[in-house]
Amino acid sequence: MDLTNIFMIAMVMVAIVLAVAEVLKKTFNLNTQYMPITSVVIGIFIGLVLWPLSEYPVYIMLIAGFIAGLTASGTFDLLKAAKKEGEQ
Repeated sequence: MDLTNIFMIAMVMVAIVLAVAEVLKKTFNLNTQYMPITSVVIGIFIGLVLWPLSEYPVYIMLIAGFIAGLTASGTFDLLKAAKKEGEQ
């Protein structure tokens, strides 16, 4: 198993994790300080949901989901910082 495959799977899942995290944040009025851990948990869950549809073992999908969650939380923080910079 090549790391490139894991990263490619994770990049596909990032958009899903971002969308689900944003919906959960708006629906349940979550505090933004909990968004990184929420994104990681959502990423792992998405990895488990997509596992039967893939040819990879479950641990690869869990790792890809974890990476997708970390990437989504970093993207969320980056967009928040860019928005704050644009307001000044």
